[in-house]
Order: sequence, then C-alpha cells, then structure tokens
Amino acid sequence: MSEDDRIRWARELYGGLVDTGLTGYESAIEVDPDRDRAPEVARRLDALFLAHPEYRGVAIRVPGLPREGPGIGISSHARVQASLGVAGAPPPGYGSAEWGAGDRAGLLGMSTQYRIVLFVCRVCGVGEARAYYDERLHPRCPAADHGPMELVR
Repeated sequence: MSEDDRIRWARELYGGLVDTGLTGYESAIEVDPDRDRAPEVARRLDALFLAHPEYRGVAIRVPGLPREGPGIGISSHARVQASLGVAGAPPPGYGSAEWGAGDRAGLLGMSTQYRIVLFVCRVCGVGEARAYYDERLHPRCPAADHGPMELVR
C-alpha cells in the first residue's frame, strides 16, 4: 500500500475524530489503520486530553509516514467526546461492562464502520443506495423486465 493510500485509509477511519477548525496542536499520537479502530483511538485521545487539560489539539499520525505536519489531522477534546457520545464525564460503568451486556443495544456515538453500497441496473442504469445488503436479496429494477440490480464495488 502506498503512502497516499495509507493516509487516505487512515483519514477515512479516523475522520470523525478530526476537528477541521484546528490548525495547531501540542502533542501527537501514532495510529495503525490496519490495527487501531476509531473507538480505541478516541479512548486514547480522551485519556490524553484528560491527563493534559491544557491541550487544545492532538495530531493523529500514521507511523512510517513523513513527520512534518499533523499527518491525518488534528483532534480536539470536544470532538473526541462527541465521537464517544459523552458530554463531559464518562457515563456510569464506562469501560466496566460484562461480556454480552450490549447485545442488541445501541452503541454510544457515531459509527465509523458503515459504508453505503450502490446497486445499478445493467439495462437502464437506474441506481439505488443501501446501508447494507443480503446477497440473497438484491434490489430489483423498478422496470418490471430488467431483473435484479448489480452491486457496484
């Protein structure tokens, strides 16, 4: 994977933690987009901001890429807390839940794990976007005789 691809991949994963209004930062953390998920990075950033309340921004960087500049972007404590779904202190029991306690429960914050999938009719080009799909249930073209739409990758 090229440097540009790694940066693009990391920006896609951690974009929800980046505060585009910030241009300066006091510290930086390194993340591995192949290993570090956004919620883990958000918790690391939250701990760093709590340990250093004077920090206005923390740069997010990918190891092995050029060190100049902020790398992926700059995060603020407000942005991290918004991604964690908290407005101030962590909720009661934060980080101490039992295995399976969240089955079928809604998670706090905004998910960064979803992507829109696009289906297109091969005959007329009509498209349809979905948040998920089941391979057995492809959407069908509204024109009766065109049949199932194709997944665009």
